[in-house]
Amino acid sequence: MQGHTASSGQRWVRRAAIGGVVGPVLFAIGVVVAGTLYDDYSHVGQKISELGGDGAEYASVQNVNFVVLGVLVLGFAWALARVCGPPLAGPGLIAYFALSSCLANALLPCDPGCEGESTVGVLHIVTGLLGFVAAIAGMFVLARRWRNDPIWSAHARFTRIAALAGIVGLIGFVATQAADAPTYSGLTQRSFVAVLLVWIAATALRLVRVIDSNEQHLDGAEQLIGAG
Repeated sequence: MQGHTASSGQRWVRRAAIGGVVGPVLFAIGVVVAGTLYDDYSHVGQKISELGGDGAEYASVQNVNFVVLGVLVLGFAWALARVCGPPLAGPGLIAYFALSSCLANALLPCDPGCEGESTVGVLHIVTGLLGFVAAIAGMFVLARRWRNDPIWSAHARFTRIAALAGIVGLIGFVATQAADAPTYSGLTQRSFVAVLLVWIAATALRLVRVIDSNEQHLDGAEQLIGAG
């Protein structure tokens, strides 16, 4: 019975990890679909949140997209915490990203142009920015933790490079906003969003493989015990 319970729990962890692979893909598809519904929308010049902002005709499409990504990334962070164990700072920061940049952004839509001209619009920008900063910090924390872990050491370098790329993209986006150069707002924002989503999907895929490997070792040990 205990073995059955452990196996059932492991399946839930694996499903949550798979959600981390699926979430970024669904989000990217959702942004493209929402963009086709938004008249004259520019992926180069307009921010993602404008698709679900105040005044957008089909705002619910993008806001649901935010919620789905947030829920799936929360599951991924939980699976990461379960498999890797304490300390939980890295998975916790990724979970904060899911809560702040995804779920909160869906509940706090930006104003037209995402210029922060209303209280809700300002909260949207602040929660989004804090979430992305937390995610990048979480990537650095995990990269440092994994560098001497034989299971994750190869992924640690990729994580560190992705975090650095995320910083560069985020700085570029902030600089674009500070310089009041909206022509490339969408492009600069997508540069760091894409890095983060690719990292989440790749890390979740790696996590699924680790879970499967652990399950195989567990099954092998149970067979040896049974044979004994």
